[in-house]
Amino acid sequence: MKRTTYYALAAAAFGAGAPKLVLAHCPLCTVGAVAIGLGAYQLGVSTLSVGIALGAASLALGMWMAKLVRVRYFRGQGLAIAFLVFVTTVVPVAPFLPGARGLYLAGIGQYGTTLVIPNVLIGAVVGGLLVLGSPHASRGLTRLRNGKHVPFQGVFVVLLLLAAGIALVEVIA
Repeated sequence: MKRTTYYALAAAAFGAGAPKLVLAHCPLCTVGAVAIGLGAYQLGVSTLSVGIALGAASLALGMWMAKLVRVRYFRGQGLAIAFLVFVTTVVPVAPFLPGARGLYLAGIGQYGTTLVIPNVLIGAVVGGLLVLGSPHASRGLTRLRNGKHVPFQGVFVVLLLLAAGIALVEVIA
């Protein structure tokens, strides 16, 4: 057996024997999000609701990934990483789910301009805002309970806000 083949096999065996945690945001995550979104849409869930869930999940993933970078290169780095993960998850999904809303911008051009925004993007922004607002809601709940926490309060508040947002969208839209 050649020496290079031996080294390649040894490296592969060592890599398989001692797996390292890989922290990456891959296209497979986006494909999975598209599949789940299309499945939910086929079951009758509106694209706004799919967007809320997708936006919340992608922003939570982005905020988690931002904490993994230990070295801080610039101010606002965590927010930039979270936003980048959010955008790279949500934007590729938008063409696959139908439905859009028009946003008329008066004063731009001679007759105004209408931008077409996919419902998934609108829902994703709402879901991201719900995730960003959940720590404040959790603090408010703690204040109401005179400084006492409920076990897993942060998780419950996020899930309750998302469920309320999705239920509201499904009832109204």
